[in-house]
Amino acid sequence: VLIGMTMILVALRVAMSSIPRRPQTKSGGTSNNNNNNNIRGGMAHGGMAHGGMAHGGMAGGYHPNNPAVDAADVAVADSGGGGSVKDSGFSHSEHIGVPIPEIFDNLADTDVPPLRGVDVPFFWHIPRTGGGTMNDILGGCLYLTLASDAGGNGSGSENDSLKVTKFPKHFSYVNVDTSSPEGIERARKLGLAESGLADVVVGTLLHQVSTVFTEENKGRMFTMFRHPVDRAVSLFHFVQDTHWRNRETFQKELSSLTIEEYFKGGLAENNWMTRYLTNELTKGQLTTEDLSKAKEILRRKVLVGLLNEKGESFARFEKYFGWKLKSDSEKDCHEKKLQWAWPLKHRHDDVDEGSPLWDLIVAHNIYDMELYEYAEVLFHEQRTIFDRMEYINKGVIPKL
Repeated sequence: VLIGMTMILVALRVAMSSIPRRPQTKSGGTSNNNNNNNIRGGMAHGGMAHGGMAHGGMAGGYHPNNPAVDAADVAVADSGGGGSVKDSGFSHSEHIGVPIPEIFDNLADTDVPPLRGVDVPFFWHIPRTGGGTMNDILGGCLYLTLASDAGGNGSGSENDSLKVTKFPKHFSYVNVDTSSPEGIERARKLGLAESGLADVVVGTLLHQVSTVFTEENKGRMFTMFRHPVDRAVSLFHFVQDTHWRNRETFQKELSSLTIEEYFKGGLAENNWMTRYLTNELTKGQLTTEDLSKAKEILRRKVLVGLLNEKGESFARFEKYFGWKLKSDSEKDCHEKKLQWAWPLKHRHDDVDEGSPLWDLIVAHNIYDMELYEYAEVLFHEQRTIFDRMEYINKGVIPKL
C-alpha cells in the first residue's frame, strides 16, 4: 500500500541515523557525561521526531541524564508499584478551566458543531495507533485529499504555490509536508487552511500544525488513542524489526536489544502524549500541572477515538465530518482496511499486565497512563455530541 510504504520509508530515513551511545562507567553503570545531541537526534528526545506518519515515533523527552526521572520513575517499576494510576490520587475534574496555550485558539472546540467546508479536519497522529489505517481509509476509500508528509515540500519551483498531486489508487495529496517544522511553516505561509485544497490535515507536531489554521478556517482535531503500554511495546518491535535488523540500516547492538534493556537503558520514550500535547518535548520531568493542561486540551479540542473501539471510532469521525461511503467498492475498501487488512500491523508478543516489564513501561509513562484513562472517559462522554447531532438532523434543538 502506497501510504504504508511512504510511512516506512520516512521512518527509516529519520530513525536511528545518529543514536548517541551512553558511555559506561568503570563500575559498569552509565556515565552522565553524555552529550545533548539526543535532544533532537536520539531515541530519548526524538530520534524519529521529524518524519511524517512515523514522525515523533520514539520521541518523548525521557532524558537519561536526568537523575530525578531515572531514579524516581524507574524505582516505582522496580518496586512493582507502577502497574496502575487508579490509586495515584489523580482525578478527572481538577483540570477543568486550566488555561491552555493560545495556539489552540486556532482549533475549534469539539462540542461546537463543525462548519463543513469551512473548518478543516486535523488528524493528530500518535505513532503506532492506527495512522496507516486512517490514511488508507481517508485517502483510498473515502477519496479525500490529504495534507501530510506524502505530498513533499513542493519547494524549489519558480511558482511556489499549492496544488494537489494525484497518486495511484485514488490517493491525492497537497504538495506540502506537515511532518517537519519547515514544511509546516511553508504550508502556513501559502495559506493551506484557506485554500480549501486539503480535506484533512495530518501531523504529529501538534503545536506547529495548529499554526496552519486561522480564525476563519479553524482546525477540527481528532485522533486515535492506544493503551500506552501496548503502544510502547508495538513501537519498540516495529522499529527494531524494520530498522535495526534491516539489512540496509542494520545496527548490531540494537538488533539484539531486549525490550527490558531498551527501557532500563534510557532509550525509551517517556509520556509521549502528554509531552506533545503540552509541547514539553525536552523537559526533564513532567508535573501534575502538565498533565492537567494536557487533559484540558483533550477535553476541549480533541474528538477522541480508541484503537480498541476502532469501529465505533471511525463511525464517529465519519459522522462528525460528514464523510460518506458512496459505492459498494468504497464500502468494501473501508471494511477491508478497518477489519482485516490493517496496514502496517506488526505482530509481536504481548506484555502481561502486572508483570515486571509491564510495571517498568508504566513507570516511564505514568502521566500518559492517566491521560489514556481520561481519553476513555471522554470517549464515552462524547456520545452526547452525536446525540445532539441526531436531534439537529431531525429538526429538534436539544437542551444543552
